[in-house]
Amino acid sequence: MMSDLWKDPLEDFSGKMPIFPLPNVVFFPHTFLPLHIFEERYRAMVADATNGEKLICMALLKPGYEDDYEGSPPIHTVGTVGFMPMKKDHADGTSDILLVGMDKVKIKEITSDTPYRMAEVEILHDVVGESDPEALQEKIFQQFNVLNDDNLLSAATQFFSEGLDFEMAVNLVISHLEIEGEEKQKLLELGDLSLRAKVLLQYLESGLRVDLAADFGIGFAGDLRMN
Repeated sequence: MMSDLWKDPLEDFSGKMPIFPLPNVVFFPHTFLPLHIFEERYRAMVADATNGEKLICMALLKPGYEDDYEGSPPIHTVGTVGFMPMKKDHADGTSDILLVGMDKVKIKEITSDTPYRMAEVEILHDVVGESDPEALQEKIFQQFNVLNDDNLLSAATQFFSEGLDFEMAVNLVISHLEIEGEEKQKLLELGDLSLRAKVLLQYLESGLRVDLAADFGIGFAGDLRMN
């Protein structure tokens, strides 16, 4: 099954992993996140993850992080574990990585002698309260196509959506909504996928655009989030 691809890396994981806190970046399960790594502490993080479980927990920095960005500014304590299947190193010591969203987790930061932050994480399981999630999923992609005037992309989206389960489809579209990180964080923290989908549909019906193009060319060619 397609959904099985997202479970194996967490089957026997230690429960501890690096935290990668970023501003305005909210990572959702079953989505993809390309990142450009250049800060020394995060170069060390990626090197250690590469030699370890290849797992990194993405977390959103809370407002006001600028005053202590080089230290340990407050983060939201619900994030997403990413599995790192791809890494491209550059001659200047920087690298590009791709994270695959695994599961939503509760983050409990722990003390560490590493230059980057560490946490114990607890997997959080969402529920599907909707009796007909397939119909709700179809409404979401129909509304996306109404808003998108690129016929080729709309056709590709429809083709792509047929291979996605409910959670993947909802999270993929939400991750590309043009809204603030704090608003996306609220959606991530919702424990009912159906409610998350209904809020998403309200955003789409309000005319808010979504840019899904990046996920039709997974790799390092497009825009990369900068650490």
